[in-house]
Amino acid sequence: MTTKARFHKHWRVVANTTPRLLLLITIFLFLLLIGTRVANRTTFAGNTVGSFEIDGNLTVDHLVPPSEPIDWDSSPFPAALTTFTDGTGSTDDIFGMGSKENDQSSWVCTAGSAPPKDDVVNQISINSGPPIAGEIAFRFFPVSGVQKQFLYANWSRLSNNGDAHIDYEFNQADPSTNPASPSCRQLPLRTPGDFLISFDTQNGGVIINASAFAWNGTTFAPLSLGSRGILWDAAVNTVPSITGLTATGTNLFGELALNVSETIGTIPCERVLFVSMKTRASTSLSAELKDRTRVMPVNFTVFNPASANASGSALGARVQDTLLGISQTLPTATPATCTQGVCSSQSGIGSTSNSNQVLNVAVPPPGGNVLKANVLSASSTSTVDSTTNTATDTGVAESAGVNLVGGLVTADVVRAVATAQASAFNSSFSSAGSAFNNLVVNGTHVNNVNPNTTIDLPAAQFGVGSFVKLFEEIGSSSQPPPGQLAGGTFAADLTVNMIRVHITSLAVTGDAVDVVVSHAQAHADFPQPAGCPALVGTVSGNATIVNEQTNPSALPVVVGFVSIPPQGGHDHQDLDQLSTSLVSGGTSVSDSAGTVLGSGSNSSSFAKAQDVCVLPVNGSCTAFASAIISQANSSSGRGISSSDAQGTSLLGLSVGGTSVSDNPPPKTTVLLPGIGSVTLNEQTCDGGGAPPCSGTTSSGIRVRAIHVIVNNPNALGIPQGADVIVGETHADSSHP
Repeated sequence: MTTKARFHKHWRVVANTTPRLLLLITIFLFLLLIGTRVANRTTFAGNTVGSFEIDGNLTVDHLVPPSEPIDWDSSPFPAALTTFTDGTGSTDDIFGMGSKENDQSSWVCTAGSAPPKDDVVNQISINSGPPIAGEIAFRFFPVSGVQKQFLYANWSRLSNNGDAHIDYEFNQADPSTNPASPSCRQLPLRTPGDFLISFDTQNGGVIINASAFAWNGTTFAPLSLGSRGILWDAAVNTVPSITGLTATGTNLFGELALNVSETIGTIPCERVLFVSMKTRASTSLSAELKDRTRVMPVNFTVFNPASANASGSALGARVQDTLLGISQTLPTATPATCTQGVCSSQSGIGSTSNSNQVLNVAVPPPGGNVLKANVLSASSTSTVDSTTNTATDTGVAESAGVNLVGGLVTADVVRAVATAQASAFNSSFSSAGSAFNNLVVNGTHVNNVNPNTTIDLPAAQFGVGSFVKLFEEIGSSSQPPPGQLAGGTFAADLTVNMIRVHITSLAVTGDAVDVVVSHAQAHADFPQPAGCPALVGTVSGNATIVNEQTNPSALPVVVGFVSIPPQGGHDHQDLDQLSTSLVSGGTSVSDSAGTVLGSGSNSSSFAKAQDVCVLPVNGSCTAFASAIISQANSSSGRGISSSDAQGTSLLGLSVGGTSVSDNPPPKTTVLLPGIGSVTLNEQTCDGGGAPPCSGTTSSGIRVRAIHVIVNNPNALGIPQGADVIVGETHADSSHP
């Protein structure tokens, strides 16, 4: 009463003062009001901790664009998000009595009712979505120009009739293979390096503390989080009703932000941990455990497929003839804006595909002396997939019954396939599926075509510099430079031209002609996730059906060669018939594939051939195999690298007319008087030595099914020093 009387007396004194004093007081109150509003508009406790509104609600409250700081209702949410759900009542997933936080051997996982204050329950609804019990999210955000990793987490509980004690535990072990205890197989066993983040309130949420611990093998060791508002911040709802919380009451919702890089240590991209939410009876880590959610795998990478792109084109044929004034692309443009036959393009999540074909082509009509074909078809498909976080484009051009320049080049089927793929961590390209059937060039059957094979044409008939190029392949892949953590792009491009005829001056007419048959082009790019450097592992791989060196002064004859770039990919060839000057055989296949991931790198190459005859003499073969498979495999990661020849097989063997047992031991050598030697199942580790091939960060292996060396004068007339290899494969990998 005395206080009230004194207040009224004071107010009467103020009322009787001069207008000048009233003006000063009014200005003071006005400035105070403005200051309060400005503070509420621009200051949030967690703005300096990962640019997140730690204000005890889910909505974005700042009034001034741009989109930072964020809150749980930000859309799209720019962080890698994992949600947890949990029931309530007698069927809830809980801990049995006596389960202590710091002693997994005491854990009993059962079903039942948790105490209301410790009962995590589905009461959070983000943007009107289905209710959940809690969330964790990770993203990288720049601090003073340096990318730092931040964790954001929230929870909701059934009742506020006591303080909240919430744990988020991150484990490396998978509970399906390494359970916490025989009585709690639903949660993972702790291993050194696991960590725990705790959220504790006191006095109904008036006091809030966040803490972190690392498991050292026997106990949780505390980690320093520093001062609140610098490396961490946390809040609970202080008003009974907030948008997005289905329950009413204070201290039922809580959230925190933590600078992971400066406290726990940055968690590598693509690493997966198993995470659960738990509640304790009190602040102490020796307290009894109460409620639990089911374990969720968590990935820490924020992907951005919305900014990925894929595009490509394909055409059956393109004809340019200067004398006849022809510049024509077939089939016709699809869509009409396409300048390369059939096109597709996809920016952001989705898929676009187009195709077209034309039958019975004759250019120029009516005879078609430049180009004739029964079918020219093309298709292009561009896809950005948010499930796999990849951008992929595939172009396919297939031509049948092809006849170019009056029979200069003919083929029953010519197929071009170009595929480019990019993800958030690597990029690759592949021409697998490209093929010829019954190809004839200038009167010569061409059964074996390696990429970028060029056949020069006689100058007198076709002009100087005229050529036929087969299986022209132009590919590239790129990634951000080492150490770059944001703003980069992974990209891949590939162009495949299966036949290109280039004539500078055709005899008699002097006509200049350029014809391309079966062209496919593909591009894909995917943005680098913030905070994630390019993967440092590499692979290589190649496979060859035949490598024949008969004249040391000339280039070797190589058949069925495929290879992959350092960041991985796939290459493949199918041959209907195997034929060189010293080797013949039936169908053959060569293949090489490799991948680079955050956890490791691996590659594998194989070469298969049937009825292989090496150095035929008077109807018999110096070396023969009814079937060979040469295979090389390599993998690296987690400090271990190994390479082997598993899958290699040699069947139906004979050397010099004498049978040899199937699948001979590595490096089985048979001497051939008057010729040299034949080595079967030759295996060599990169850097020398015999398998097994191993290392800490890298290894590789080369496998040769049949290797013939001619080092003696011989009746076959083969030069000394001739070297013939059938079925050669190589694979290597590296990863720190």
